[in-house]
Amino acid sequence: MYTILIGILLFTTNLLQAQAPTEGSVRLTNQTEVSGMVDINSFINSAIVTTDDERQLTYHASMIEEIVTKDDCDRERNYRSFDYRSSSFFDRMEKKVFQVVSDGSITLLRRVFEYDIFDANDEYTIEEWYYIEDGKVERIRNFRRQVLPLMADYAEEMQKFRKLNKLRNLNDDLSMFLMVSYYNRLQSLEEQSLLSQR
Repeated sequence: MYTILIGILLFTTNLLQAQAPTEGSVRLTNQTEVSGMVDINSFINSAIVTTDDERQLTYHASMIEEIVTKDDCDRERNYRSFDYRSSSFFDRMEKKVFQVVSDGSITLLRRVFEYDIFDANDEYTIEEWYYIEDGKVERIRNFRRQVLPLMADYAEEMQKFRKLNKLRNLNDDLSMFLMVSYYNRLQSLEEQSLLSQR
């Protein structure tokens, strides 16, 4: 139970208000760093940085290496550009900006889209898509088929973790986060153990 509570805390602090403009910096592919208020826009696949002198600079994903933002509570969020082949009509490889939700042997990524609902209440809806990066970026449509096979080296431990934390729907965003984070932790502990034996 303790593990799942820690996971929920980490998950919510990592994702809450993830797309709102926040203080941060953008490191470009030419290693230039630009700081200010960073607004990441998934639709135009870019980051808009408002500098201290009120300039608005727009950087496309192809120009971005990494983005680091911090909110009012000093919670840090990381974003990186990855090559991604969308299965859209155009079907081409291009750079996209993704939020890094869990980093390690398996990297869990996220993109957020806000859609306007044109009605009298002037509302909008938010859609979140999750991806996995293991050599290439792929949208997660079925965690059990796409991600669990990558965890085969710790299949027994992952099954115990899943039962202990009562994770039934693995396509749920919190379950994905907990499973990938736990697997990455197991991998990291093994690597540390191997290094200490040298």
